[in-house]
Amino acid sequence: MAPAFPSGDDRADFGNGRRPSPKRFSFHDIVLRNRLTALVVDGVDFCRLVEQGFLRACGLETQGVNNGDAAIELIASGTKFDLIIIDMFLPVLDSLETTRRIRALGERCKIVGVSAYIGENDREAFLAAGGDVFSEKPVSPEVLIPILREIDGQYSNI
Repeated sequence: MAPAFPSGDDRADFGNGRRPSPKRFSFHDIVLRNRLTALVVDGVDFCRLVEQGFLRACGLETQGVNNGDAAIELIASGTKFDLIIIDMFLPVLDSLETTRRIRALGERCKIVGVSAYIGENDREAFLAAGGDVFSEKPVSPEVLIPILREIDGQYSNI
């Protein structure tokens, strides 16, 4: 029996013996004009390193922490970021409270919440806490590149 995929999925014809070719992303798709910095807040070391590696490949300088308290401490110390990527499920202090506290410190950078599971209630709660974008984990180039271009001043209509 052929595997079943949701209708509309480009893998739906997998059962015919052809494996669909994945959409390729080239890091040449983005050329940053400015030096950008990002903070990745994720309690899973592997995920944090993958997210940081992707951002570095796009030309950003990155820093990573494994919990919300560490992120708040870093920002409270005066460290500035252009982008913060924050996992929805964090140890110590949850992502919603972390986002609220980051905004209360006056931080106005883009904050992107990520989760392996995206529910409408989670998205609404994150945006209400002060987040800008909520995306499936890992963040896809299709989501991240327009954000990076906006932050870089290449266009401003996300």
